[in-house]
Amino acid sequence: ADFRMLQAVEAEGGLAIAFNANEYALPYSTMSLASTLINDLTEVLEVWQSGRRDGVEKLVRQKEKAGGVGDRGYFHWLSGRKDMDEVVKIHRRIRQLVREEAGELG
Repeated sequence: ADFRMLQAVEAEGGLAIAFNANEYALPYSTMSLASTLINDLTEVLEVWQSGRRDGVEKLVRQKEKAGGVGDRGYFHWLSGRKDMDEVVKIHRRIRQLVREEAGELG
């Protein structure tokens, strides 16, 4: 199961990223991104290279405070977070959008 991998990475101080994840994966992740474009994650990965976890946490918390726009850029710092309800709702909505777009492609 994906949650075990995420849990192991988080436990070792790594960056367990949940992308358009479900309610089972989110509690075990370090951070999450709900977006129709995975490219929204680029800045986080660049910061990870130089600023590691502390740098990523600062960036993600800034992005979380700013909020996403439309169907992109919903970042959340999840490490230590207890209440996942709002995060789950956002990820569920974006996953549905992605499925609809994929369905239109055939």
